Amino acid sequence: MPEPRAARPADEAIETPTASRLPIDRIGLVLGPLVMAIWIFFADPGPLSDEAHRLAGIMLLTIIWWLTEPIPIPATGLAAVALCVILKAVPADSNGNLGAARTVLAPFADPSVFFLLGGVFIGRAMTRHGLDRRIALAILCTRWAGRSPATVLCAVGLGVATISMWISNTAATAMMYPVTLGIIAVLATDVDSLAPARRESFARSPYASALLMMTAYASSVGGVATPIGTATNVVAMGYFKKPEYFGQGVDFLRWLAVGAPLMAVVFIGLFGWLRLQARADGLDLASLRQYLRAEQVRLGPWNRGELNTLIVFLTVVGLWITPGVLKMFASAESYNAFAARFPEEITAVLAPVFLFLLPVEWSARRFTMDASDLAKVDWGTILLFGAGLSLGGLMFSTGLAKAVGDGAFRALGIRDVWAITALAIAGGIVLSEFTSNAATAIALIPVVWTLCGEAGVDPWPPLLGVTFGASFGSALPVSTPPNAIVYSSGLLPVRRMIAAGVGVDILAGVAIWIVLRVAFALGWRAIA
Repeated sequence: MPEPRAARPADEAIETPTASRLPIDRIGLVLGPLVMAIWIFFADPGPLSDEAHRLAGIMLLTIIWWLTEPIPIPATGLAAVALCVILKAVPADSNGNLGAARTVLAPFADPSVFFLLGGVFIGRAMTRHGLDRRIALAILCTRWAGRSPATVLCAVGLGVATISMWISNTAATAMMYPVTLGIIAVLATDVDSLAPARRESFARSPYASALLMMTAYASSVGGVATPIGTATNVVAMGYFKKPEYFGQGVDFLRWLAVGAPLMAVVFIGLFGWLRLQARADGLDLASLRQYLRAEQVRLGPWNRGELNTLIVFLTVVGLWITPGVLKMFASAESYNAFAARFPEEITAVLAPVFLFLLPVEWSARRFTMDASDLAKVDWGTILLFGAGLSLGGLMFSTGLAKAVGDGAFRALGIRDVWAITALAIAGGIVLSEFTSNAATAIALIPVVWTLCGEAGVDPWPPLLGVTFGASFGSALPVSTPPNAIVYSSGLLPVRRMIAAGVGVDILAGVAIWIVLRVAFALGWRAIA
C-alpha cells in the first residue's frame, strides 16, 4: 500500500483553507467588485432605499467572494462590514461620524459570539490534551465495534459524531482522520500478504472510501445535535435572539430534544447508504482490534489536563441544560433566578476562565490552557460570525431583507409552511455545497424569515430547516473542511465522493423535513 499523504495536525486542520487552487478564485477576485460596481452605479434601485441598494451590491460581492474564495471567507466578511460604512450602506443616525462604525461593529460583541467562543475554547482544550481522541478510541475499542466490517464503519461514524456534538466539525474530523488512515493501513496489510497489488487496490476500495467519507460526513451529522455543535447553529441562535426576530433563542435542552433525534435518523441513513456501497469480506478484524487496543494503550492513563477538561465540559453542559430542566419541573421563580444569573452566554464565558485557572502541574505553574492556546483558537469563525450578524442586521434595518423576501414570495407563491420548509432545507444544502455552512446560514436566514412573514406562516420550521440544511453539503471535496481533509489522503476518488455525497444530501434533506414535521406535530415548540 502506498503511504497516504501525511495527516495535518489538528491545530492546522482546524483552519479554513485560505484560497482555492482553481482559477475560479482569480475570476472571483475581479468579478466580485465588478458586479458590485455595476449594481451600485447602473442598476435601477426600484423600491429599494439608497442604503438598501448599496447594501445589495455589497452582498453580491460578498456572496461571489464566499463562493470563489479569493481571500479567506472570514476576511470577506470583514471587507463587507467595512464597505458598508465606506459606501454608506448604513442607515443614518444621530451619533456623529462614528455612528455607522458603531452600528456595524456592535454585533461583534453580541452575546451569541461569546456563546460560540466558549464552545471553541472547550474544543481546543479537548484537542490539546487528547480527550477527543480518548473518547473516539473508547468507542472503537468496544466489543461490538470490531466484529464485522459494518460495525467498524459504524464505530468510526459514532466516534466522529459524538465528538462533533461538542467541538467543531473540522476539529472532530481532524482528530479521527489519522485513526481512520491507520485502520485502512492495517486492513490493507492483512488483506493478502502475498498480493501487493491487491493491498494497494484495497486502500482505494469502496470500503476504504466509505471509512474516509464516514469520517467527514459524520461530523456534520453530529453537529446538528446541539446549539454549539457547529457554527451554523450558533449563527441561527444569534439571529433568533435579535429583537427583530424572536428576542430569544432555543434553550439547550429544547434544541437537544430535536437535534438528537435528527442526528440519530440521519446517522442511521448515512450508515446504511455507505454500507450499501461498500461491502467487504475477508478482512482480518483480529489484527484491527489489536491495532486499536494498542492505540488506546498508547494514550496511557488519564492525565490531569484531560480530567480538568472533562470537569469543565460537564459543568458547562450541566449549566446549559439546567434552565430547561427548571422550566419543566421547578417554579417560575427558580427558573427566572437561575436564568438571570447563568444565561448560556455567561456560562460559555466561564469555560475558558476555568480552563485557564485549573492547574495540571501547580508547582510549575502549568494550567489546562495557557497563552499559546489563544493563537490556536479558530478566530476566523468568530470573525465570520460577527460579520454575519452585522450584515444580517443591516439587511433588516435597510429593508433589503424585506425586498428580497417579497420578491421570493411573488416568484414562488407558496403559502404552505411545509412546502416553504422543504425549499429552505434544499436551499441550505445546495448553497452549502459551494460556500461555508456558516456563510450559507448568514445569507439565507433573513430571506427565509421575510418569506415566512409574507406567506403568513409559522417561521420556526423553515428557519430550523435552513439551519439544519446548511450543515450538510457533502458532494464536493471543497464543500467543507472535513471533506477536504479526507480527500487530501489521495485515496478517495472524487467521483465516488460526489456520488455518495449527493445521496447523503438527499437523505439528510428528507430526514430534516420528516423530523421537524413529526416534532411539531407532537407539540414541540422552539420557545416557551
